[in-house]
Amino acid sequence: MRRARHAVWAVLRTVWTPVLVALLVAVAAGRAGGQAGRHAAVILELPASARALALGGAYAAVGEDDAALFYNPAQLATLGSRAAGISVQRYLASSTLGAAAAASRVGRGMVAIGVQALSYGSEPEIVPDPGSGGERGVATGRRVSAGDVAVSVAYATSVGALRLGAAAKAVNQRIAGVSGSAAALDLGIAYDVGSQLTLGAALQHVGSRLRLAGVTSPLPRAARVGGAVRAVRAGPVVVLATAEVGGLGTGTARVSGGGELTWRVPGSVTLAGRVGASPRRVGDDAAPLALGGSLLSRRLAVDYAFQAYDAVGGATHRLGVRWWR
Repeated sequence: MRRARHAVWAVLRTVWTPVLVALLVAVAAGRAGGQAGRHAAVILELPASARALALGGAYAAVGEDDAALFYNPAQLATLGSRAAGISVQRYLASSTLGAAAAASRVGRGMVAIGVQALSYGSEPEIVPDPGSGGERGVATGRRVSAGDVAVSVAYATSVGALRLGAAAKAVNQRIAGVSGSAAALDLGIAYDVGSQLTLGAALQHVGSRLRLAGVTSPLPRAARVGGAVRAVRAGPVVVLATAEVGGLGTGTARVSGGGELTWRVPGSVTLAGRVGASPRRVGDDAAPLALGGSLLSRRLAVDYAFQAYDAVGGATHRLGVRWWR
């Protein structure tokens, strides 16, 4: 059996790594060839987890969480038998951002399904008034709305210290009565270096272009490479540090990172505090620093994350609940 495992690992290491590297190069070449700029489905670039948001989005090498589906599907293999989670935040203006995922072990691997959603809210429908030459509008009494939805299905498995995962996703963008769809694929890989360090990489949103109202735009294809280290394990205290280079292939690579301190209170309750940093993207008003924490019991966690938005003088608060067994 050990010999068979070594053979499988050798094949995966020989085949998977060149494929991933080739795809990374293809993404970089495609973006450098002029695809950078406008793209569709902004939902794919927004936070999908309260814990991830509080860690600066540096999540490629962080596991033990169903939200790995949205950052690196390979890390789903770190879960036990089942897991589920949901998180929601009031985003800018009247928009609402949320995500939910569930995973279950099937044979030697994990199967997961997840949904990301962004609702821009609704506004009264106004049409031009012909009598004013189009300078004024007339309310129709109806309301118009817009939103993005992405549905992902993933599978992850492990071979010793190596984990592999893939996720297929369908994306829909809707503005008033017009909508467009696209399909994409995520690939992920992770590897444990000893008991403290994990390295992870993911190639995301590689797929078709989205056509909306006669305009065709690419998805925000990108790659992320990172590491997570459990720097301190002192009795009831564990310190996790994570760092990541994200956005590879978009021409705007960003370095982000975060830290998490967990303390097991005498009894069955654990407290966690987090801080994360991520540079601003072009046109993004989010502050570079995010904070958060969790209250965890044996199989349940309640997560919170906070991030300020400088230009609008406000902030966003994300709440989440996770369950596992």
